[in-house]
Amino acid sequence: MTRAPSGIAAVGDLAWGTHFCQFYEDRHDLAEALVPFFKAGLENSEKCLWVTSEPFNREDARDSLRAAVPDLDRREKSGQIEIIDYRNWYLRAGNLDPDETVEQWLGRARTAVSEGYSGLRLTGNTFWLECDGFDEFADYEAKVNTRFSSQPILALCSYCLGRCRPSDVIEVVRNHQFAISRRQGAWEVIEDASLKIARSELENLNAELERRVRERTAELERALEEKNELFREVHHRVRNNLQVISSLVRLKLRQCGSEDIRQTYADILGRIDAIALVHDALYASDELSRMPIRRYLGTLCENLLQLRPERNRVTIEVDAQDGEIGLDQAVTVGLITTELVTNALKHAFPQGRTGRITVQYGNQDGDCTLAVSDDGIGITSPNADPHSRSGLRLVSSLALQLGATITEETAEGTRFVLRFPLR
Repeated sequence: MTRAPSGIAAVGDLAWGTHFCQFYEDRHDLAEALVPFFKAGLENSEKCLWVTSEPFNREDARDSLRAAVPDLDRREKSGQIEIIDYRNWYLRAGNLDPDETVEQWLGRARTAVSEGYSGLRLTGNTFWLECDGFDEFADYEAKVNTRFSSQPILALCSYCLGRCRPSDVIEVVRNHQFAISRRQGAWEVIEDASLKIARSELENLNAELERRVRERTAELERALEEKNELFREVHHRVRNNLQVISSLVRLKLRQCGSEDIRQTYADILGRIDAIALVHDALYASDELSRMPIRRYLGTLCENLLQLRPERNRVTIEVDAQDGEIGLDQAVTVGLITTELVTNALKHAFPQGRTGRITVQYGNQDGDCTLAVSDDGIGITSPNADPHSRSGLRLVSSLALQLGATITEETAEGTRFVLRFPLR
């Protein structure tokens, strides 16, 4: 629940709906509690209503508050605070009407909120109340206590100790959430015994709940760490197994004398690297379900180029947006990039041509774009290798896994664009 400063050091912050009282002995007591109470309300963007009575009338209240709030006149003129005599509030009809008075308070609270204020801060001094009318007023306070509890209201009622019988004091405390009174020169909080017990029990329950939450959180954190360690071990083992496979293929590549077979082994290595790099990145990261796509594509393309004889005359540029991608999509994007880049290296630059391959990746509001282009001879060129289409069948199959659409452009060189949703 939202809280507001009371302005009274002994009280601290208050929850909206608080209805409490003060026992005072003289004018000094009233000023010492009510002036900081209303100063805090004005500074907290609240609407304020001060109902005064002897021994602290309207002018006394205005003069004391102005000393603490220099722009009080402006705030009064704007309607943020109203200081009125008790006769114009409690006794408008000649006698106290509890229900009507409660509705007046609630109506002012609704108006305050509609005007953009945080709520209504109010006080009323009961000095005017005669002893024989105290029972009726106690019934009124009981209604206030019930009706204010869920409203944007902070209410402080003032009772003169010299005009209260012992039984009246008991009734006052019972009909307020708590009371404040001076003791040895300092304000102290007085609570009803049942409220103290309830508050103590609530504090104990909160402490127990916090203890259980801490224990449960610690258990969940341990379980999460164990799960993460398991995932790291899985990625580590997969990476090692792929490394073994990659080493065997590289061995065959070095031993092979046929250029066509060497090209086949290089293609296989490229695909293995596309998968292995994902597990490398996830094993080294605290985030075990997503990985940085920019660094991944850069390393992948660099490795692909090193496997090809065209590396001395073709460059690969990677223009990828920073961001993360999930494990499954990363593997598929890596394999698609591998096929398209390898296809361009093989077929776009025949007979010693030089050129450039560009890999671009972007993500806007969850819609991802992967584009691989080259400035080579183009697939539609009469000199294009008819086998250049063979790798594209695998790309089409992988694109289905991403839910991607493929666009092919052949105006200058070749450009493939895939669009797919980020998961």
